[in-house]
Amino acid sequence: MRNIVLLIALTYSCFALTVKGQDISDIDLYDIRKDFNKGVKDEKLCKQYLQVLKTNPKTSIERGYLAAFTMFTAKHTINPFKKMSHFKEGRKMLEQQIQQDPQNPELRFIRFCIQHYTPDFLGYKDNLTEDKQFLLANLHKMTDEKAKTIIFNFLKGTKLFSQDELKQLSK
Repeated sequence: MRNIVLLIALTYSCFALTVKGQDISDIDLYDIRKDFNKGVKDEKLCKQYLQVLKTNPKTSIERGYLAAFTMFTAKHTINPFKKMSHFKEGRKMLEQQIQQDPQNPELRFIRFCIQHYTPDFLGYKDNLTEDKQFLLANLHKMTDEKAKTIIFNFLKGTKLFSQDELKQLSK
């Protein structure tokens, strides 16, 4: 009897760790980066990435995206108290990651985007200029070319950078 219960529990655990046929403990940063701007609009996608990112974020970048998708959850929540709770939790997580890894362009990109698109009444706009300058000076230092291209293309599409600044970003 004990073996049957153990087998059922083990089977359930393996099933629970699978999303769309993929092991959710494997974080695919390429897809997360590519879909970053969709998470705030698409509740299903937001929940999917949030579940994946919560499993075992190993790097500051993974924890940064976890923070972002935690904040995005606020957009998909009806209760205003829960909205604020999700936003504050994600904000705290993101600020912790940036404090621990302040020279990481991708973390600064995440914060820059969130602060730009966050409504003024939330009071989360303090680092826009600082992060923009940081990205202009440091995006070209990223060694992951795929990540750098995704970030550059996203920033190019925001219309927040002049043509000269975009040339500087694309170095």
